[in-house]
Amino acid sequence: MSRPVYLIIYHSPIFAAHWALWIPYYEQEVAGNSGKIINVQGSPSEGFLHEFERNYDIAAETRRHSIRLLSWLDSKYIIDTTGDYSVDSTAIDFLECSALTIQAPGPSLRSAGEHTWLRQFVSILVENGTFSEDALVELDNAPKN
Repeated sequence: MSRPVYLIIYHSPIFAAHWALWIPYYEQEVAGNSGKIINVQGSPSEGFLHEFERNYDIAAETRRHSIRLLSWLDSKYIIDTTGDYSVDSTAIDFLECSALTIQAPGPSLRSAGEHTWLRQFVSILVENGTFSEDALVELDNAPKN
């Protein structure tokens, strides 16, 4: 069974947009708008860390954002969790393990918008056949702010 993977774009009038992956949980009747976010968080001056936000309720998000379908993923690559919202850096499934293969950006004088972590991550998933090639086209056409 295939599952949708979305690009969530957190817009900012001042900075480059922050991009992350959002995977809604399979049992939407039970989970509602819950899912997981895969991204890196931090700042260019201090560096970034991998972050897996579990049981994330997209409907409760207050930051300005938009969502775009990025690709479809075989459900065997994803593990859904239950419980309260949590943030973790330990991978529990194939998709999260793949995210950890791309080093989070370290401290840099470049702006955060110049970091290409998510594109590298998606490129690996396209190369190994986990995502369709259309995922890179979607990223290239996504809003940058």
